[in-house]
Amino acid sequence: MKTQMAVTENQLEGWVNDIKEWAEATTSPKNADADAVANRIEVLVASIKRRSQRLYKDTDGTKGRARIRRKIREEKRILISVVEKYNSMVPSTEKLVLDSILSDETVWPWQLPHGDSVDLRTKRKAFDIVMAVRRLEEEKRILIAKMDSHWKSLSTRADTLKEMSSLLSSETLKSELWGLNEDGIKGLQSLTMKRKQAITRMMKHARDCYAQVLTGTDMNFQNYTDEYDSDSELSDD
Repeated sequence: MKTQMAVTENQLEGWVNDIKEWAEATTSPKNADADAVANRIEVLVASIKRRSQRLYKDTDGTKGRARIRRKIREEKRILISVVEKYNSMVPSTEKLVLDSILSDETVWPWQLPHGDSVDLRTKRKAFDIVMAVRRLEEEKRILIAKMDSHWKSLSTRADTLKEMSSLLSSETLKSELWGLNEDGIKGLQSLTMKRKQAITRMMKHARDCYAQVLTGTDMNFQNYTDEYDSDSELSDD
């Protein structure tokens, strides 16, 4: 965007501040529709001017000119109403005068330079883009924080199961497992192993999802290995 608009980071930030100040000065529930009304005015004025030019160049005769005049009158009635609506939405310095906007050289208030030879509409366009980017960056920060929390939770569970698996393999502990016989110990080992493998799969899947969300690329972590894979297979012997 900076390249497209030929502006520096400081200039862009200045435009953002200009729009914030402008918004604060003109805050009103009606202002949300001001852009749409302004666009409607431009369309109507362009249409009236185009029909007026055609009126003097038309070679279709009296009926053709009468039809054009009727269309011009209809559009002028609509324009008067739309201009009144627009004037109720903006500061007095930006109010429109019907005769002026129908003149040959029309300069719209929203296209006038705003202190630095840049019209307000250009600044508002830049402002909308900057705000959209900032919202995306904030959403990305929130998402990364949630990913980090989720990953830490999975890692904690994996660490616990790894430690438990190690303890179950200890001959010293086997004799202290609340009187469990050999089959009971094997059953507990098997259950721990299954849970540990399930967590490992969840972590692989989570890594895949994280990468896809953050990079927009469909990635495959089949070759991914970590410390939790190294002893995921426990012997039943």
